[in-house]
Amino acid sequence: MNKLKNVDKELINEFRNLPINYWDFEGEDTKELTHGLHNYPAVMIYPISRNIISIVKKYQKIDTLLDPFMGSATVLVEGKLAGLKEVYGTDLNPLSILLAKVKTTVLEESELDKKVLELKERIEEIYCKNSIILESINSYVENNKIDITAKKGWGEEAHIILRDFLKKNNSDLRVPNFKNMGYWFKPRVILELQLLKNVILNIQQEDYRNFFLVCFSETVRYVCNTRNSEFKLFRMEKEKIKDFAPDVKTEFYKFLERNVKKIKEFSKRCESDCSVNIEFEDARVLNSIPDNSIDLMITSPPYGDSKTTVAYGQFSRPSLWWLDLKYIEPSNIHKVDNNLLGGKKAKKDFNYELQSETLKKSIEIIKEKDLNRAREVYSFYVDLDKSIQTITKKMKLNSYQFWVVGNRTVKEEKLLTDRIIVELGRQYGLVEVCDIPRSIPNKVMPSKNSPTNEVGKTVTTMTNEHIVVLRKER
Repeated sequence: MNKLKNVDKELINEFRNLPINYWDFEGEDTKELTHGLHNYPAVMIYPISRNIISIVKKYQKIDTLLDPFMGSATVLVEGKLAGLKEVYGTDLNPLSILLAKVKTTVLEESELDKKVLELKERIEEIYCKNSIILESINSYVENNKIDITAKKGWGEEAHIILRDFLKKNNSDLRVPNFKNMGYWFKPRVILELQLLKNVILNIQQEDYRNFFLVCFSETVRYVCNTRNSEFKLFRMEKEKIKDFAPDVKTEFYKFLERNVKKIKEFSKRCESDCSVNIEFEDARVLNSIPDNSIDLMITSPPYGDSKTTVAYGQFSRPSLWWLDLKYIEPSNIHKVDNNLLGGKKAKKDFNYELQSETLKKSIEIIKEKDLNRAREVYSFYVDLDKSIQTITKKMKLNSYQFWVVGNRTVKEEKLLTDRIIVELGRQYGLVEVCDIPRSIPNKVMPSKNSPTNEVGKTVTTMTNEHIVVLRKER
């Protein structure tokens, strides 16, 4: 069986000698290279994984790296930049899969420039060809007295209204038909997005097509009627929608120009041939990863169930409506959060069975106040426990796991996830090496959230995290 060297003492000594604020990275540019290609909620900033890899490599050989909750692929990017042989990443959000593939793919500079030029030329051509419908759609809406701020009518029937408009203008353009499309997008915005999408989908080479789709995805979010300061899906006020007139093509070009620079810089920095393995897979399963094969795991799991913490699925929904990605049917796009940790609630009469006394005490306190919330919290940790068990099977003996976690509060009870992970891990042969606290001035999260999803009821989100270091002992 593959076995690494136990370097607990060396790591503890290294961490102990670091400055107290070493892991805070306040004021650091966290969007360099492909880390800045696309916005994503609750991102673990890259200096954390970059420094973990650098420190562990001093004392232990690292060939294989895993992030089972890869999100926007921060850890995978850093593994590739560090010149590791293989990096593995999994997630159950289809948008995460697209972002991970693009962020870790090297593009040849001259070929990229050529593809960008061809793309822009084709966009200008198709805009010119469709200039009449683009210039007349707003007057058509006004003349037919269509209220573009209403959920009924335009909100629910945008595809029908646009289909009739396009037919009258002898246009063969086809627009999408997802639920409440008009509620989230204005008429001209829909037409422009479809024109851009058609051009991108005609690109034959997958790596370049995917790169442009990431630029398109960022554009979709920016021109959507959502409040961009929110990760959960909230529409802007009606009066703001009336005045909201995004220039879709200009915004797309802006993101394209930014991302071209970032992917070029990343491609220049990748000197080694690192194998990147990305799978749409559950961290509770991980069938794609061989047992006893991983040297190092770095991850930042969800803080809790997505419905009451960071709604990754809600954040991704506008992009998923437009991208036609694999792994998910259009009718299931609204269910992404249901498939993540804690997505399926425990029974009302659930019996506590997890191996953590810290969690048990908290569940009992929450249960006295709100049984429903206790069920949600317990469900999340049941799934987290399964993930710890599965991940550990994939690790070599004496390999290290770095869990970057935050301790959330539910019903005024602080859930000590750092301690809970340590306690859950013992039954699977994990021993605690150390627990490193860090403040999170750069974490991409709202300063307040609404854990109950009730308007006006917010709590301040966490401002510090713990880096829990575990070693697989058996």
